Amino acid sequence: MGDLNLIIGLIILIIAVAIIEIRDFRIVTVLLGILGAFFIIGAFLEGTFMEIIPLAIYAIVLVPIAIFITTVHTKQSEEPPLMHPVFSIGLLFVFGIITYVISFNVLGVGGIEWVLIMIGVFGLLTKTDLRKSVASLSILICSIHLLIPGFDIMIEAMLMFFSSILILVLLVFAQRVFVLKGTMSTKDLKDLRY
Repeated sequence: MGDLNLIIGLIILIIAVAIIEIRDFRIVTVLLGILGAFFIIGAFLEGTFMEIIPLAIYAIVLVPIAIFITTVHTKQSEEPPLMHPVFSIGLLFVFGIITYVISFNVLGVGGIEWVLIMIGVFGLLTKTDLRKSVASLSILICSIHLLIPGFDIMIEAMLMFFSSILILVLLVFAQRVFVLKGTMSTKDLKDLRY
């Protein structure tokens, strides 16, 4: 069972990094759904069943479909990121190792949750495309969910509902920025002011 959890954890980390770094959003939406499925498989292996249903709907269905619909109505490729992808992947690798070592030695936790949180925050800080920000936020929300398990199904449903509203509002902003400026860049959000 431990080897299977390690393999699933490594797959989740690889998919999360790919979501942050791949520029074609058709692939990103598929990877988001696959990442959600691996989150659910990992939760089932940990013995969580009913409580995971809201996360499953959020991670496997809602976020990938919402980003896909936004991509169909805007453009398929990502806005230019702040740094070159090779440098970005290298930084993710280094930060991932540092985060894992700190979480293991300081917090006594040897899971991937803190590394996933770091990947989500890294994506939020270094990517300029609003859809990539939504994907990073989704990774962050799912990893926080893994870090703090055991909520009642009603609390889970409420948390995923409010997270879904946040995601959808960000995607509406992305659509409006694209209509106004022809871009999906976070740099152009200031043009939405009244």
